[in-house]
Amino acid sequence: PALSVMHAKAHSWHCQIFDRLLASIGQDTLDTLYWVATETKSKKRDYLEVMFYFGVANIYVFLHTVLALFQAVTLNVAMNSHSNVLLTILISNQFVELKGNVFKKFETDNLFQMSCSDIRERFHLLILLMIVSVRNLAAFNWDMSHLETLFPVVLMVVCSEMFVDWVKHAFITKFNDIQPEVYRKYRSILAKDLAISRYKNSRGDHSDLVSRRVGFIPLPLVCLVWHTFSKSFHIHGNTGILMMISLFIFLISLKVLNGVLLLGMVHGYQHYEPAADTYVSSNPTTGQQLKL
Repeated sequence: PALSVMHAKAHSWHCQIFDRLLASIGQDTLDTLYWVATETKSKKRDYLEVMFYFGVANIYVFLHTVLALFQAVTLNVAMNSHSNVLLTILISNQFVELKGNVFKKFETDNLFQMSCSDIRERFHLLILLMIVSVRNLAAFNWDMSHLETLFPVVLMVVCSEMFVDWVKHAFITKFNDIQPEVYRKYRSILAKDLAISRYKNSRGDHSDLVSRRVGFIPLPLVCLVWHTFSKSFHIHGNTGILMMISLFIFLISLKVLNGVLLLGMVHGYQHYEPAADTYVSSNPTTGQQLKL
């Protein structure tokens, strides 16, 4: 049993390490493909170059999707295990972050990078928990009474992640004498990134700059969610098709509503001005300095 626990802990750590490595190179890989695909082409070799980078991008998305699947399977096994050893390991790995971060010297730039990384990790965890929950409900023929045993475990994982992040940031700001006001500056930077992406001459998607800032790449998770939902939901007859169309319209409406609400929040956040000092951060795409 002790050896299996060590294997489970090592597997969990390896997944986290490779996830960060793939996330760090994924944006550059996709950016290279976008740049090569949109530039002017005059030779046959240019089209072969596009196909080459398209193949590289597909390999990256496949590898990152498989890794996310491994993480979801590990989380699923931990949540459904009769012994709570693996689940305890997954939660205890979050507390290891305290040991590696709270006693280090942090500047505001480093703290901002870590905050963006925490945003990305928390959203990634929520998506994995949603996938695991859907698969568990599908395995029990959508018996909602299973939520009584599933929901407490999901809540425990989410609360432990939030608690560890809260304690980590509290210790870092305390030991490095960083004022809590700095988080409003971080929020203003993200708000300006979202506002810049809405300009008419912007070359990126509406949330592209924010995704670059926090290091989030949606394609692997989109592939995993699509695969999971296609295996969990089965469409039969005209009623199923009508439900899919209604769901699609609902999701589009929800996306539009979410965009409108975000724009309203951004308008108030991006005009934040600190009282004394300033915080300068470069735009992840253009290199433009953002001064708050």
